[in-house]
Amino acid sequence: MLNLTPFEETTSFKKAMQKVLPEELQKDRIGLLIKLISRKYHFARSTLVKLDIRLRQLTLKDLENLFEAIFDLSTLRELNAWIDSRLPAQNDPSQLANLQN
Repeated sequence: MLNLTPFEETTSFKKAMQKVLPEELQKDRIGLLIKLISRKYHFARSTLVKLDIRLRQLTLKDLENLFEAIFDLSTLRELNAWIDSRLPAQNDPSQLANLQN
């Protein structure tokens, strides 16, 4: 008799989920952060789109930390500085000026 292993228990499935799961978590967290930021700051749609692009460059851990930090940040400049401090060094800090309303 042939015993089949459920797909969820296979090595292939587990490897695929290790890659897909963090990407999905990142998308979910970015979506929630954009909603929270939009509600708190009332930024223009164009600013939120630019923030979305910048948030995609952060690690999952940084996104989780931003959920807590967002309550202490009162301006767009502070938010951008927080993001800049966590982005890889190759990014240009002059991006701050591009995010003003």
